[in-house]
Amino acid sequence: MVGVRTQLGSADTEATRSGALVIAPIPRYEPDPVSEDAVSRPTVTSSRPLASHGPVSGRPIADRVDPSARAFAVSALTMLLEIIDRRRPVAQLASVAAPHIVDQVSVWSARPPATSTAPPRARPPAATLMRVHLQWSGPDAAEVSATYSRGVRVKAMAARVQRVPVRVRPSVPGGPRTTELRWMLVNVTTA
Repeated sequence: MVGVRTQLGSADTEATRSGALVIAPIPRYEPDPVSEDAVSRPTVTSSRPLASHGPVSGRPIADRVDPSARAFAVSALTMLLEIIDRRRPVAQLASVAAPHIVDQVSVWSARPPATSTAPPRARPPAATLMRVHLQWSGPDAAEVSATYSRGVRVKAMAARVQRVPVRVRPSVPGGPRTTELRWMLVNVTTA
C-alpha cells in the first residue's frame, strides 16, 4: 500500500522548493491475515446450568441456540404490525409479548386514526414484514433487526426475543399449573 506526501524537511532541497510529491509506503495498521484453522472459536460459559433439554454447554452460542426463535420472531413481529394497522385486536399480543409492550401498544392504538385528505374509503397501505435478522446474545436470547414496507417506503424495526418462564393453565380442570419456557417479545422499537 502506498500513499502520497509532500517532501518537507528532507535533504532533497530541490524537490522541496519545487513542491514535488513523493510516493512512500504507508505503515501497516492491521495485523497480517490469519487462516481460519489457526483461530479458535470463542465459547460462552454460563454460571447457571442449562436445562436438561437444552444444548450441551462448552460449544459456541451459534451451535446451542434454538432455531425456533427466528420463526417466533417472524410471527410475533407480523402480529405486531397487524395490530398497529388495526387489523387485529391488541389482546392477541398478550400471548407473545411482555406486559409492558402490550400496554404501550394498547395506549397507542386507543388514539383515533390520523385524519387525511385522502378519499374516505382509501386506507393507508398495510405494513408488510420484509426481512428479519437475529443476532444471538445467549442461548436463550436474541436481538432482532427487521425491515418492513408500508406502501413504497421501507422502515426498520428492532426487538429482543427471550425465552422466559410462563405459567401454563392446566390441561384438565382442577389440575396443577405448570411453568414452561416460551419465547417472548421483551423489547421492541419501530421507526
